[in-house]
Order: sequence, then C-alpha cells, then structure tokens
Amino acid sequence: MKKEKFLILGAGIQGVCIALELARFGYQVTILERDSSPLNRASLRNEGKVHLGLVYMNDATFETPKLMLEGALSFRKNLRRWIHHKSYDLGLSNPFYYLVAHDSFKSPDDLQNGYEKLQHEFEAYIKTHADWDYLGTRPKRLAIRENTNKIVGLFGNKVVQAGFSTPELAIDTTILCKHLTDALFENPLIDFKPHHNIISISNQKDTIEVEGMNSQGIFNMKAPFVINTTWESKFKLDAIMGILPPVDLLHRLKYRVLVNIKEHMMYRPSATMVIGKYGDVVIRPDRTAYLSWYPDACTDWSHEISPPISWDEPSKGVVDSEKATYLANKFIAAIEKWYPGIKDSVPFQVDAGHIVAFGNTDVDDPESQLHDRTKIGLKSFGNYFSVNTGKLTTGPMIATKSVKQILIVIGAKNL
Repeated sequence: MKKEKFLILGAGIQGVCIALELARFGYQVTILERDSSPLNRASLRNEGKVHLGLVYMNDATFETPKLMLEGALSFRKNLRRWIHHKSYDLGLSNPFYYLVAHDSFKSPDDLQNGYEKLQHEFEAYIKTHADWDYLGTRPKRLAIRENTNKIVGLFGNKVVQAGFSTPELAIDTTILCKHLTDALFENPLIDFKPHHNIISISNQKDTIEVEGMNSQGIFNMKAPFVINTTWESKFKLDAIMGILPPVDLLHRLKYRVLVNIKEHMMYRPSATMVIGKYGDVVIRPDRTAYLSWYPDACTDWSHEISPPISWDEPSKGVVDSEKATYLANKFIAAIEKWYPGIKDSVPFQVDAGHIVAFGNTDVDDPESQLHDRTKIGLKSFGNYFSVNTGKLTTGPMIATKSVKQILIVIGAKNL
C-alpha cells in the first residue's frame, strides 16, 4: 500500500509526537506551526510534572487518576520510540510532597483513602506491564502520610495541616522540548513549516485543503489526511470543519515564575498543595525552581471558542517587566507562608501557559468539571482527525494510541 502523506496542524507536544510516530511507520508528514519554532508555548511553559494521578482525587469516577497513572508509567517508554539516545536526561526534579491546606475541601483522611485506592490501581498495572517504569525509577508506594512534626518542620503549620511524601517528579520542559525538537529536525520524513497561520480548512474530493498566511503571503496546501493537534486553536479549526465545540469549553491563562534558589534549598522537596486554589514549588537539579500560586497565576478566563489575542504574547514568553516583577513578588510572598526560604530566591523568567479544559466553575469548587480530565484523545471525522492532548503527562501516550487508531481508519496493514 502506498504510504499516504499527512498534514499536521500545530507543533506542540501532541503534534510533534504524532509526527514522529507516523514517521516510524514510514509516512511523510508536514507540520504547520504559527510560531517560529516547535514546542514554544503550553508544552514548554508549565511545571513539567508527570502526574501519577495524586492531584485528581476529586474525580468521583476515579477515571482521571487512573488515566494519569497510565500516562506517567508509559511516559518514558513512549519517548524512547522517538528519542534514540542510549540514555537521555530529562532534568528530573526533587520528589514531591503533597500538602493538605487547612481550608482544603478534601481532608487528610479523604486523601489517604484515595491514595490507597490509587495504590491498588498501581499494583494491578505493574503486574501486567513488565516493562513499566516511572521516568527511570520503580517506586513501590505512591504516597506515604508523614507525621505532623516532620511536616511542620519542613513547611510550618500556618497554611498546612498534613502532608504526604510521594515519588512524583517533574521534568525540565526545556530539556524535553529540545530532545523532541532535535528528533523532529533529524527525521527526513518530517517537513516542519513555521510561521503558518491557518485561516480555512475544507474537504475536497479526495483531499483536505488548508489555507492561511505565512511570511510570503497566502499559502494553500492539500493532503489526503489532516490531523488537528493545535491547542488553543483546536476548537476554532474544528468548527470550520463543521464540528461543534463543547458547551463547557474553558480557556485559562496561567503564569509561572522561574527563580534561582540558594544552594541549601536544592535539597528541599518539591511540593504541591491540595485541593483547591493553591500552588506548586518544583525544585530542579540546576538550582532553579518553578513557582506557581493559582490565585495570582490564573489571570484570565474565557469560554469563547478561542482565547483573546492578548494572551498570545505571554504564551510565547513575552511579559513586560512591570507585570513580571509584580507577579513574581506576589507568588513569592504567598508561597513563603508555606514553603519557608523561598523568599530568598531570585526570579529570572515570568511567562504563561494556556490551559484548555471543560467546566464553568473553578478548582476550589468540589463540583467543578475541572477535576475531570478524561475528555481527551483522538476523534475522527472521515479523513480529518482532531486530538485533545489533556496534560503533558498523557501527551506521548495519546500520540501512540492516536496513530494506531488513525492507521486502522485509513486501512494500513502490518501495524
């Protein structure tokens, strides 16, 4: 059978991983990206956590923790399909503590019960997947409740009432994006086209036509199959193809602050506070840290089919110095109350990541749909495919599953 050509819209983690997976099967791929480089937006500008499912204990169906666990335990294995170095560094963070705030709507006992349930899921998974690993490690327990004195010694008791130590880790997204970008540019079957803004998509007789603007003017491209892997533009492009957006579509703009830390802070744990409008500290091996404090970090919110144009600059890392200083000071002041010593850190980067999810109320509402992150994966509409990544954790897994589904749909053999 002739190897058909694919046109992929968007060069975030989902688009790049799908392109690399299609190339593994010998397919030619062209990627259209509006930025000058791949992996320059949400895939880069996040905390890099590879979720074991611990933060999603408020999903009543328990499907989100299970999905994240599967994504995490196959994350590194899937990356090795495309990154062929004998060994590769992902800049792993210090392991996370999960801290329970005094005003969390989940009690420590509630969380402990949820973590025990997740432990059973974990043990069942590893029994049937002999080649599993978690970012090169093989933990035995997902969460251990620590005694109060230890938690108070590390984090104080003004904000925190209890804590769990975990093996959960974050990767350095800068390193991950470089590995994937190198693999993309080294692959002779993949043609990356930057500065391509898509305006219209239409079905022709045997192809799909994509039109838009690039640095030379209007472009027009056709391909037998098109895969929409864009992030904030996904539902807008789907709508052009006649696919209605979900009624509860939600776009959020969330800022992060990267700081240099004192040498003695290098040995402190990373930390996530649960469950509500709280934040994270990610301690990295290069003496830097990621900081986020949700009440100040989540600055914008939209239910439109695509976000305001004003979000574009911070999503590319462009934030004016006055706003950057303001946000950094707010984050550090709030986090110091539960992570002592962070006040001595020095900010060096402030930017924002775009979050696409579904819901009408925020994460401090126990009934919010934001606690359910299972509406992800591939949907096919003839020879047009649309993919919702979900989280960084699930990106590589969704890519491998999506390509398998696509090749079945187009009638490929020898999968």
